[in-house]
Amino acid sequence: MQFTEHNNSIKITVPVTLNALTAQDVNAQLQQAGYGRCFLIQDQLTNLLIEYQQIQQKIKDKLQAEGVPLTYRIADMRPAELKFDISEDKMSAAAIITSAWGGPPVSANMLVKAAQEAGVVFGFSKEHIIKLVTHASKADPGSKVKLVIARGRQVVQGVDSRFEALIPDMESRRNKPLLQSEEKADLRDFGVIPSIRAAEPLMRRHPPTAGVDGMTVTGNVLPATPGHVVEWNLGEGSELSAEDADLLLAARDGLPRVIENGATVDEVFTVKNVDLATGHIIFRGSVVINGDVTESMKVIAGGNVFVKGFVEGSLIEAGGDIRIGGAIIGHQIATVEKDTEYSTELKAQGDIECNIAQYARLNANGNIYVKKQIMHCAVSAAKVYAGPEDNPNGKVIGGYFYLDYGIHTGNLGAPSSSNIYIELNRLTDPIVEKQEVLRASIAAAKKDMLDIREQLEKLKKIEGNAQIELRRQELQGEFDEHKTVALALIEDVKALELQRKEKLGQALIVAHQQLFSAVEVHFDKDIIRSRREYGPSKILLVDGSVSIEPFY
Repeated sequence: MQFTEHNNSIKITVPVTLNALTAQDVNAQLQQAGYGRCFLIQDQLTNLLIEYQQIQQKIKDKLQAEGVPLTYRIADMRPAELKFDISEDKMSAAAIITSAWGGPPVSANMLVKAAQEAGVVFGFSKEHIIKLVTHASKADPGSKVKLVIARGRQVVQGVDSRFEALIPDMESRRNKPLLQSEEKADLRDFGVIPSIRAAEPLMRRHPPTAGVDGMTVTGNVLPATPGHVVEWNLGEGSELSAEDADLLLAARDGLPRVIENGATVDEVFTVKNVDLATGHIIFRGSVVINGDVTESMKVIAGGNVFVKGFVEGSLIEAGGDIRIGGAIIGHQIATVEKDTEYSTELKAQGDIECNIAQYARLNANGNIYVKKQIMHCAVSAAKVYAGPEDNPNGKVIGGYFYLDYGIHTGNLGAPSSSNIYIELNRLTDPIVEKQEVLRASIAAAKKDMLDIREQLEKLKKIEGNAQIELRRQELQGEFDEHKTVALALIEDVKALELQRKEKLGQALIVAHQQLFSAVEVHFDKDIIRSRREYGPSKILLVDGSVSIEPFY
């Protein structure tokens, strides 16, 4: 059995003898001759075996002598094939190599040249190209190997002006009392309250960025949108530097406070205690109380409020943060519900921080940070942290919570099964209200459309004239207008629904140590209630349903 190669074809020449010849024999000899990876022409092999057997029969019948040679084109040497798959957005291109049947493989240079001819000119990955051609050269003949060999460059949109506070303590230190030693902290001591003198720098405005243009793999430029210059919001007690329009300075001595796109320097009112001797404190700047706020007293400040002692007063309200070094203590009440009246209430445009809070109403636009525990309080906030922010190990016992994103605590609930009622709807309730208003408008538009349709049906029964036709056209125009409005409102409802689901998907309750029974959590209309004790747990939406799962 001999094989000859000519013009990428392999021919077999085999003398006919009385020895049997099988397809396995031919394949084995092809392998041995070095043509095992070539494309076997099955029809030719079949014809060879049939003719071999026919001549073999003639030899047996003494009609022909042995040794008659048969020659067939038994196999082809086929080169590797190369195709490209460019994504619809032209941001990636994949190469598909069909491995060679004994022919030449695709080289890296061949691939790049072919890709360029196919329109791929940018974002080549040398590593991926070498990996693909290497794998394809070793793959089984005829098998397909695919890999992304080029990626476009994503657009980096420009960033608007960025504002950097130049005094670190202008930002809330959030639950980080001053350490007296490695193991001991004075929970009432927040360190030196940040202050500033006139002409000292407050904040720097960094210029907007131009962004980075994107590029498709086909070479099309995707222009970036540059950022915008955000104007200063000059709060009281601040002024721009005469030499640098991007530098904000203090215009007076006081307490610096970050506001949106700027800062303010609050005048500071300092008092030892707030009691009957001082009366209520109402001050446009910030208030520092070195002692306590006693029962029934009020503190209302335009800036931050710092209390180093405890709070029993009826109201503390701040335009910034409220930071309590001690405890917030209200009068004990029998049951805690959404509308329960409390003897002590705190309201902050920023965060509220304290050591312990019990029987009080806490309302913060920002977060609430409680170092040890919060008991039987009514809370409205973005998030609640019981314990340090990086390792919440405090306790949340009883109460009502109306939150944006959730709670992070050590223990949630108590062995006594104190009821905790949590609504994670503070962000979604306004969305739901908008949806209800839109749905009412849609219903009204549909009713108007139905009325118009009835009028049109009546006009069809009246013998036509110019006035009837004119009226019909007017009604049809009104119908189309109501339909357009209704369809637009429906799209608005759908967009709001996506927002609602996105907000709920971000909500999370985490009990790092233990979750007790009688904890009821509302994700909009979806409700779950813990009915036993759990170990470390999290409560969240999983595939649209509320679930209690282990927390690792």
